[in-house]
Amino acid sequence: MAENNKRTQRIRDPVHGLIVFGGGTDPHRNETDLIAWRLLNAPEFQRLRRIRQLGFSDLVFPGATHSRLAHSVGVYHMARRLADVIARRRCGGRDLDRERVALLAALLHDIGHGPFSHAFEAAAGAAGLRRRHEDWSAEIVRGDTNVNRVLREADETLPEKIGALLREDDWKDIYSAIVSSQFDADRLDYIQRDRLMTGVEFGHIDRDWLLDCLEVGTVTVGTDDPVEAQCLYLGPKGVQVAEEYLEARSRLYRMVYMHKTTRAAEKMLEALLESVALGMKDSDLVRHEPVMRYLTSENPTLDYYLPLDDSTIWSALSAYRTYKDRSISELARRLRERELYKCVDVGAHDRPDGNLFLRFKRELNRRTVEFRDGVLIDDTLIAPYKWYDFGDGSALNKVLVKTRQKMDEPMDIADASRIVETLRNEKRIQRVYAPDAESAETLGELLGEMER
Repeated sequence: MAENNKRTQRIRDPVHGLIVFGGGTDPHRNETDLIAWRLLNAPEFQRLRRIRQLGFSDLVFPGATHSRLAHSVGVYHMARRLADVIARRRCGGRDLDRERVALLAALLHDIGHGPFSHAFEAAAGAAGLRRRHEDWSAEIVRGDTNVNRVLREADETLPEKIGALLREDDWKDIYSAIVSSQFDADRLDYIQRDRLMTGVEFGHIDRDWLLDCLEVGTVTVGTDDPVEAQCLYLGPKGVQVAEEYLEARSRLYRMVYMHKTTRAAEKMLEALLESVALGMKDSDLVRHEPVMRYLTSENPTLDYYLPLDDSTIWSALSAYRTYKDRSISELARRLRERELYKCVDVGAHDRPDGNLFLRFKRELNRRTVEFRDGVLIDDTLIAPYKWYDFGDGSALNKVLVKTRQKMDEPMDIADASRIVETLRNEKRIQRVYAPDAESAETLGELLGEMER
């Protein structure tokens, strides 16, 4: 591909401005950019145009219609910037092979996502198909696909190396942390992109300052056989902006990703697809409707998975709306028309160790409530800042900082910041969703009785 190194391709992005592929002074990076451009135009990657980054969030935030393709391009751009920091500041210089694998893995990190992403994955799991999107990503990279052919034409070893990184099968190092960590290219893009497209006013981060404060150092990992691992860390001037970065992600989870209306639609889709998988196996739709064909397959292949995108779900809803089973047809109709279930936030009324949610579900099952079987349960843990042990390579997932330049090793930001320490605590979302306002009022009255 050396003869094409001077070719330049451009994408105008609302978050990062002009993203340029190729045309630089570094031949190796130019070649990586041209591989990335060919991957971007592969059909499996173009499928991401038809999958929205935030699923049902546009039901609440009408501007949140951006695609996983746009996000993936932004992740590649941020991965290059992180790789540039490593190239400038890493002792021993660049590892060209690891850099290329990390950059292309960053571009391809979401290629295995299904329609409506995590809601579809949960519904498929309830139907017995427990495959993570990371598994599908690795299979697309390694399987009989255009993506695989582009990678093999560049280097026969790329598909296996990228697949291992996407599944996190290999030892974590400074380059793999670009792809998957608490300070990775994925988060550096989506925090900014989702904030912009939803229109929320919180969550601005100064990414240029953040990147300028990045350094490369070493941290000791392992207990029985400790080793020094190279890592990215933030110097003293970057601690405050790192706090803002982690706070922004936490607020996005609480106020956007876990918004009660968005979650109502997601839980309705999960309930619908689970009912479809279990109750429509004998339907004629199994033979020609892509969602049904996937959900009723015992061991679906890429041929079953790749046709799935958001448009196939919306098309399927039209078909399910006329099905004889009223619970299926009604859920399909209501999702199409945004007639969503109503939320009762049980967890918001609980005291520490009060077990209100468990007691509420128990009491609901004991009562004679006509609509009880139609109530949807949402019990979800979110961890704004995950804890990792320094005893293994997962320590490189941490956001590492030096609060003083003369520190021997960087430390976990949660040990240096009271703000981040509070983000370590897992937060539980405990809600129930009722079919209509009247039934939600009934559940609210039951909750009120239990609080007395």
